[in-house]
Amino acid sequence: MPFTLSDLLALPSVQSARPEPAGSRDGLDGRVVRWVHTSEIHDIAPLLKGGEALLTTGLGLVALPAEGHRAYAAALARVGVAALLLELGRSFPTAPPALLDEAARVGLPVILLHGVVPFIEVTEEAHAAILAQEVTALREVAEQRTRLLQAMAESPGVVGLVGACSRLAGQPASLVTADGELVAGSSVPESGQDDGEDKGVDVVVGGRVWGRLTLHGPTGRRARATLEAAGPLVALEVQRSPAGTSSRRLSAAQLLSDLVSGRYPSTRDLASRALGVGFAVRPGHSVVGCVVRPRSSRSTLPGWLQTVQETSSRHLGATMVAEQDGHVLVGAAVPAAAARRQLAAMTADLNGRLGAVGGVLVCAGPLVDDVPALAGSLQSALDTADLAVRMATASDLVLSEDVALYQLLRTMVDDAALEQFTTGQLGPLLQHDARTGAGLVMTLDTLFVAGMSKSRAADMLGVRRQTLYGRVERICQLLGGVDLEQRETRTALDLALLCWRLRLNGGRAATSPR
Repeated sequence: MPFTLSDLLALPSVQSARPEPAGSRDGLDGRVVRWVHTSEIHDIAPLLKGGEALLTTGLGLVALPAEGHRAYAAALARVGVAALLLELGRSFPTAPPALLDEAARVGLPVILLHGVVPFIEVTEEAHAAILAQEVTALREVAEQRTRLLQAMAESPGVVGLVGACSRLAGQPASLVTADGELVAGSSVPESGQDDGEDKGVDVVVGGRVWGRLTLHGPTGRRARATLEAAGPLVALEVQRSPAGTSSRRLSAAQLLSDLVSGRYPSTRDLASRALGVGFAVRPGHSVVGCVVRPRSSRSTLPGWLQTVQETSSRHLGATMVAEQDGHVLVGAAVPAAAARRQLAAMTADLNGRLGAVGGVLVCAGPLVDDVPALAGSLQSALDTADLAVRMATASDLVLSEDVALYQLLRTMVDDAALEQFTTGQLGPLLQHDARTGAGLVMTLDTLFVAGMSKSRAADMLGVRRQTLYGRVERICQLLGGVDLEQRETRTALDLALLCWRLRLNGGRAATSPR
């Protein structure tokens, strides 16, 4: 932290002089003191650089009229003096009113010292503290530079480096060109994280300001050290890979592809790259992986990648999108409590825009906590999509939890055991359908999908209610007089129907998964 006026006043040597701010104490805590200087010359201002705390007994002001006192205070304020410390007793028993009045008008803090103290003690103590803080700051800059160099080795490119800046500083970062184009990082500061103070550093390439790296958060020693270390390194990365500074979307797409394939050196690399493309997980949000694929393998969806990018960003906020193997991967950070609702809105919007060319199926994996865990969510979304296509699901949105039981059966029970269980529960119906084509298995499955509502099941099958009643009666007879109202019987039959659906290669069943 910079050495401030409050730090100066807290020094034992200054405290022994019983310091008293003349006027308001507002702003003293944050007023930076670059150096401490002593002088009795009334025209000392041209010899100062700004940021000094000036110690004086006022000897050079004794013979001056009130206007001279005003001019003295105004001149010190113009060169940026941090504060005037006036020792009372030797030259002035009380502070000159004109000096205090002008100092208050121009914003120059005046500290009255009521005790005599050797100024050399103050300067020695203050300069030791200032230099100690500067050494500490230089050490922190060197440490952050080392970390950033390591990040450059893991995540080459401007996007990865800006993401590493954000991660090391603990707050969102952005890199914007001199023309105002966002190259990397967050486009909009998070709510409540920007206090209006400019916390940035110019990126100078070839002697010209190429852009500006900014941190959006509270000012702190770590943030300042990160910026100071990052400025030259970002400039170097821009010079080294100028073509890689133009598209956050391409960087996000590469990140998703690397997640799915496992081509990344570390989870730290993933975190930096995600922050570099503006993908941050806010409190109360979770990360989810999605797959968007055409409804028909024969349909072509011109421009659908851009449509998915725009639509997912509109409904899900922070997203990463990539096209891979005929489908689109989406990584999103969403409010955990509203994930299904937002995914449903995105799906409806997508099919509203792409319905004329066949429409899409959206499948989502489980919610996870961070970007490294997104790999598992994406793989689950891919598995869910394969299963949904195989089963010809009628729903446009399928979450992994919707087909969890199907996935469990596929992974825990081999095909022979599934066949044996299915035959044991549904064998008479399967044999009857094979001889007559009556579709009793489909009828029973539809009845369960309809929640045992016969009127709804009849509507779904497109038959009269009386016809359905007859089919249900025949089903019960063929299964040995089972009572479909008994929970255990229904559970066993329902599980057998799930196994039956799984074993339908190509998904000939058309009802929705439960």
